[in-house]
Amino acid sequence: MPRPRAANQATAAHLRLRREIVSGRLQQGSALGEPGLARRYGTSRAPIREALIALEREGLVRFEKTGRTRVRSFSGSEMREIMEARAAIEGMAARLANRLWTEEDTVALEKNIAAQERATDLAALSRLDIDLHHHVVTRGDNASLIRLWEPLRWQWEAHLVEIYRRQSGDDFVPEKETIRAHRHLLKALAEGTPAEASEAMMNHILFNLRWAR
Repeated sequence: MPRPRAANQATAAHLRLRREIVSGRLQQGSALGEPGLARRYGTSRAPIREALIALEREGLVRFEKTGRTRVRSFSGSEMREIMEARAAIEGMAARLANRLWTEEDTVALEKNIAAQERATDLAALSRLDIDLHHHVVTRGDNASLIRLWEPLRWQWEAHLVEIYRRQSGDDFVPEKETIRAHRHLLKALAEGTPAEASEAMMNHILFNLRWAR
């Protein structure tokens, strides 16, 4: 059983590595050597190894047969599968959240969308986008759905800025369209039926399938 200090170091390394991966600072395919990471983070190799194992479980890194560890690269088919799984899980979460929705939830999402309108770059928009979806999923108050969603959340977040870049390259304005879709989703959650909230969420997620390549 790991000692408390070692466990704390592993948790800190896990959170820091995850943040660097989802932000794009550590790009897909980047090698993750334990000795180098241990020196950079000022810790031993054991916490780094534990952190990498946790990230592999979240689907953010891959252990190669050669013994190397790399940031996971997502193929188009893998991204489609992640989107389809998210649509199924978040569609049900939105259905459940609609039944429990309060004015406080509406205010929280309105503040998030207002912050999206002020976002100065795609990375900031990405973080706010994920935060909004996190609110809806957790508001559904279904622990099993949340456990299924968590690893997909990090995998999607690691790829979201790239999706935004692809959309921009197609003369699509992700800032405007994401905000428009989120306002439509909020209206369905606050004023619509459970079925309408679920449909709005699923359509919002599956709209991005065209950029999963």
